[in-house]
Amino acid sequence: MSLERVTITIPSETLDAAKSAAEREGLSVSAWLSRAAEHAAKIEAGLAAAEEAMVDLDPPTPDEQAWVDAVMADATRPERSDEQARGAA
Repeated sequence: MSLERVTITIPSETLDAAKSAAEREGLSVSAWLSRAAEHAAKIEAGLAAAEEAMVDLDPPTPDEQAWVDAVMADATRPERSDEQARGAA
């Protein structure tokens, strides 16, 4: 894998959050942002593929849409530690 140097401009608050997250994970800001960008790009590619696949499908029924909404809500809910799940502070 080749690496390229780029210059980006992001809000100060976003950079501060990225620095904190990178530090917590023991990564450089560059490595953390690279991983985040790769993750976002995979999500976008998946969404594009899903949109393309759905062109030939009928719209979901209300029950099917409710199921999808429930699955997505569960999949995107932040993970909680065991202590948080038990209600500990």
